[in-house]
Amino acid sequence: MIRRLARWLCLLAVAAPVTVLGAQVRPDSTKRADSARVAVPSPAQDTARKANQAVEAAPKDSLGAAQKAAADSVARVRLRERADSIAKVRAADTVKAPMAQYETPRSLEVTERLRWRRDSILATGALNLADLLDRVPGITSYRSGWLAGVHAASFNGDGSRLRVFLDGVELDAVEPRNGGMLDLTDVPIWNLDEVQIERAPGEVRVWLRSMTVTSTTPATRVDIFTGDLNTNAFRGFLSRRWRNGFAFQFGGQQIATQSGRISAFTGQETSTRLRSDGELQAFYLRLGWSRRRWSADVFANATSRDRDGHTPRTDYLALPGYKGQRRDAYVRVGYGDTTRGLWSQAILSAVRTKQQGSDTTLVSGKDSIFIEGDTIRGQTQHLVAVGYRASWWSASLTNRLRPTNGALQQAPVLRGQLSWWKLDAGTWIERNGRDSTDRSDLFARLRPLPWVTLLLGRSTRTPADTTGRPTGSSLRAEAAVRFKGLWLGGGVLRDDGAVYGTIPLIGARPGVIAANPATGVTASVHGRLYKDLQLDVQAITWDAAQYNRPKTQFRTELALVSEWRRKFPKGQFGFNARLILDSRSGVPFYYGPEEDPAKWITEPAIVATGLLEIRIQRGTLFYQYRNLTGGQYEQIRGITMPPAVQLYGMRWQFFN
Repeated sequence: MIRRLARWLCLLAVAAPVTVLGAQVRPDSTKRADSARVAVPSPAQDTARKANQAVEAAPKDSLGAAQKAAADSVARVRLRERADSIAKVRAADTVKAPMAQYETPRSLEVTERLRWRRDSILATGALNLADLLDRVPGITSYRSGWLAGVHAASFNGDGSRLRVFLDGVELDAVEPRNGGMLDLTDVPIWNLDEVQIERAPGEVRVWLRSMTVTSTTPATRVDIFTGDLNTNAFRGFLSRRWRNGFAFQFGGQQIATQSGRISAFTGQETSTRLRSDGELQAFYLRLGWSRRRWSADVFANATSRDRDGHTPRTDYLALPGYKGQRRDAYVRVGYGDTTRGLWSQAILSAVRTKQQGSDTTLVSGKDSIFIEGDTIRGQTQHLVAVGYRASWWSASLTNRLRPTNGALQQAPVLRGQLSWWKLDAGTWIERNGRDSTDRSDLFARLRPLPWVTLLLGRSTRTPADTTGRPTGSSLRAEAAVRFKGLWLGGGVLRDDGAVYGTIPLIGARPGVIAANPATGVTASVHGRLYKDLQLDVQAITWDAAQYNRPKTQFRTELALVSEWRRKFPKGQFGFNARLILDSRSGVPFYYGPEEDPAKWITEPAIVATGLLEIRIQRGTLFYQYRNLTGGQYEQIRGITMPPAVQLYGMRWQFFN
């Protein structure tokens, strides 16, 4: 009772002087209200001033309680001000509705090892799309040199069975020099949000999703790297969303390479440009708006390249130089979200390519092939899609329309997927594709036990009668068992006899190749080896080699990827170290019936690559060493790839 009485007396002792002091303020203390400038203190400053006055006027026996009460009042006001400021920041940094995204298929692999998102794309060490495709059994890549050189790939030797889609729009190879094959150097991966590789039994489809932003806080990123072969590169982009839903994104890239080196002491240039060296520029732009379930945007992607010719070894085919551009753009209107519920999109896209100059190619010292120059090619593609995705099933219908020779060519596609109990299944049915071929895929994944996965798929190809190509089918069957953190798998890939074209992009004459039925046996090991140490091994061997495809391919990747959360619980540090080993047997190429087939088989190649990345906050330092052994190898007959090449630089992202 005595303690309560003493507490009330202390409070009255503090409150009484404050009341008296407040009563002493005269409202007419200023002469005129409109002739004086009065400094208005903040709530925290005003409360602190009053509290100090109360402490000074309080009796000595209650001084401690008065100081404590004053400190508590000031702290409460400061906490209130801090909460208000945080609320203002959160109100300014709002998340707006995303732009429309085209439907991406649900992965039906054993794991999602063939899907990468934003930062993880470049964290793989990939410099272009060909580096990611090397992870797929049955894919064969072809390179003529370093960054500005030719980069192409085929599936089971057929370039038309590798298809690339950007935001749902198929990237058609309309350039006359390509012979229907896409040069992957013209497909940038640094401005993507996601890359997913879909392995159907009969073809490989690559789904690219361009980068979009949802935050109203401006984001900036700068990449700078340099290295051997006089490699110098700069890359940067800016993105911003506004509160009204408007979006702006812009980015650019400049890369230049040159064989040899320039002496810093004598100033003499000892460099040569005979290995597909050159310059590469790329730009992209997006303007858009979204609100709730509606969105509209414009996207443009442009690449320009000035590549020198590649001098081959004696008696082999030289690759001519190339100077040209490729422009891809589209206008899109979308409704809904492709990850749930009803959605629909309408896209009008266009591609334009230009090749400047002309060149001739010498074949085995006897024949010359004239490369058409000063050509401009363009094509439009109209796309309408509608679909629905539920928790356990999804279905969509897409119609691609291409104006061809004054007529509108339609290519409808029906896709369906479902997940029920331990079964996942999917189908893809396409009619009258860009190469006048009907395609159908059926695929299923069964997980009878948590540590067992079974995969089975079948694809059929039915070309139009006017093409003269036969009907074919492909079969894929795999089984995988999980042992601790690793998935151990194996399977069979069966491909019927097929007729497909040569690869003029790498210098071969335009022509047709007939391949016999083939069976490939696959083996894989991937998953967590120990803690943060990951292992990925993919191998395939065929019963016989055929044109554009080796008999045996083997790829191993050992990766240590960790953020060391025990030491850095906020994720402000990251470590990424990888060792990659690629091995392939000789690849036979077809250069004409009069040529000796044995001459055009590449030498077996083994290439080792090392990668090291260290991230601190949002800055990443990286170092890459390709061809660690420095040995000579080739992926196109007669064209020697660069020796050991080092590349190092930094990626830095800012939020303003």
